[in-house]
Amino acid sequence: MDIDAIIVDVEFEISSRWKDYNHFVCFRFVDTAPDKPRLLNALYELERHEDVEIIDYQYTETPITEKTNLKDLDITRN
Repeated sequence: MDIDAIIVDVEFEISSRWKDYNHFVCFRFVDTAPDKPRLLNALYELERHEDVEIIDYQYTETPITEKTNLKDLDITRN
């Protein structure tokens, strides 16, 4: 199985029992495909809070190639 680096843009719609209206939270980060562990961790971290409910979420994947613009991402190269 191949593991590829991807950029994930995800938008969560969440509700809180403390507010009458929903909130939208957006993240952009580097992850690996096909498993997407960082995306799954973001879902887990939001769901583990009792006062937050995920209503919906949508995400897009952008493959990272030699032509991908990474200037807006903080990347640590080892």
